[in-house]
Amino acid sequence: MQLLKKIKVIILCCAGLTACHKDHPVSYDRTVLVYMAADNSLSSDGYANINLMLEGMKKVSGRLVIYFDSDDDVPRLMTVEKNSSGVPRLDTIAVYAEENSASVKVLSRVVEQVKRLYPADSYGLILWSHGMAWLPEGYNFPRNYHSYERRGEMPRTKYFGEDLHPSEGIGKEYMDIWELGQGLPGGFHFILFDACFMASVESLYELRNKTEYVIAAPAEVIADGFPYDKMIPYLWGGEEDLKQVCREFYDYYNYHAHGGYWRSAMVSLVRMPELEALAVKARDILKGRTDFADAWSYPLSSSFLPDVFFDLGDYMRHMASAEEYAAFQAVLDRTVVYRVTTGKFFGVSVSPEHFSGLSTYIPYSKWAQMNTYYYSLGWPGYVYSE
Repeated sequence: MQLLKKIKVIILCCAGLTACHKDHPVSYDRTVLVYMAADNSLSSDGYANINLMLEGMKKVSGRLVIYFDSDDDVPRLMTVEKNSSGVPRLDTIAVYAEENSASVKVLSRVVEQVKRLYPADSYGLILWSHGMAWLPEGYNFPRNYHSYERRGEMPRTKYFGEDLHPSEGIGKEYMDIWELGQGLPGGFHFILFDACFMASVESLYELRNKTEYVIAAPAEVIADGFPYDKMIPYLWGGEEDLKQVCREFYDYYNYHAHGGYWRSAMVSLVRMPELEALAVKARDILKGRTDFADAWSYPLSSSFLPDVFFDLGDYMRHMASAEEYAAFQAVLDRTVVYRVTTGKFFGVSVSPEHFSGLSTYIPYSKWAQMNTYYYSLGWPGYVYSE
């Protein structure tokens, strides 16, 4: 907690300024931006995660930049520097007026600013907030979307994205995956989603031209988020290092001191250039189909959440012939290069055959209200079309 207090002191020292750092670009092999849209119920978790990032930076010399929009202060852009003793500290680069951190325009502006200030051979991006996969802003589910009953005390999760104070006089704001795919600058080595449900094939397909890899969870992420003190040093490596990021995430929850439902984690590493080939194989199976099979759905922490996240591999296994499924599985294995899950997720046993590492929506006719929007997205628009 002492370190947390130090962070707040450093942040507040530049309050009221538009810049606290000279604009002197320095080139690094990779610049990693952590974009923390925390002007919501996760704000305190954001401060805790920044503490862990500073701890992790003791072990590495890479360039880490943090955009932090909390619920108790204006947004700030900070970089991690080390003092003469090698102890990491936060250096505030810019302070912004209250703004909507759930806006793609704001995210894109921050990305471009960071690339200008800290040019590098490659870039990594961590998107930290709530998340709800491909579901649109303002979605409203009828009762038959919900099937889970709350099972005792559950950990808090990052289940729904929002900015509570986007600007004066405006209510909550959210970010659509379509808008993110259209507006986010590309050229990333990896994007890591520290948010729920973002390893959905529909979401990733919208970002297929933005990054080489994505690390994300197909289910909920407990509010603790990723163990940054453990995984930060691996953000400047290649594919094997990104797999280690996933392992650190799994280990943190698999051995969580609270036990019980806190020992729930799923995470995947996706090789994004393979998504086009995966879509082709999926279309071979799904084009023109309306006789949708049932499939295993990912366990949820609350009955308030929509039970619409099904396992992609299990769904395709039920929809395809043996030959079709074998061809699809071969491409899926090239796409999801690492996936891991705890044996149980929120108390529900997870079978390996039900866990492909990617989720999908199934457009049943009873959900016609949502299906119109769903078919406008890239993945379903391609794989189901005649």
